[in-house]
Amino acid sequence: MNEYFEWNKFSDLYLEDSYVTNIIEYKDTLTFNMEFVLTERHPLYTHPLFNEKYCYHTGKIIFLGVSSIKWIRKSKKNFEDAKGELDCGNIDYLNLSAENVYKVGGDWGELEIISSEIDLTLD
Repeated sequence: MNEYFEWNKFSDLYLEDSYVTNIIEYKDTLTFNMEFVLTERHPLYTHPLFNEKYCYHTGKIIFLGVSSIKWIRKSKKNFEDAKGELDCGNIDYLNLSAENVYKVGGDWGELEIISSEIDLTLD
């Protein structure tokens, strides 16, 4: 099983303390809008702002060429941060369990996604 932190684009992120702000399903894509935690190794890393523990940066995790999305568990619960902004919670795990089969889960739910590619963009 491949874990997200073993993948090039994801290796300098800490998803377990990053925030999912929205999940958008389209016909052949699935997008997680995110507020990522960047590690000190990331080229865009800056020292955390006052009253913040981490360096945050918005972006997206995009599953491309999606042929199947299976919700194992789904939650509509939202969480409020110290600034009063709402999010869906964290990503507790993201891995590649078999060829093109990704498993991802967190406070917002659990998914199994069959996708030909996963991409990451930072705003």
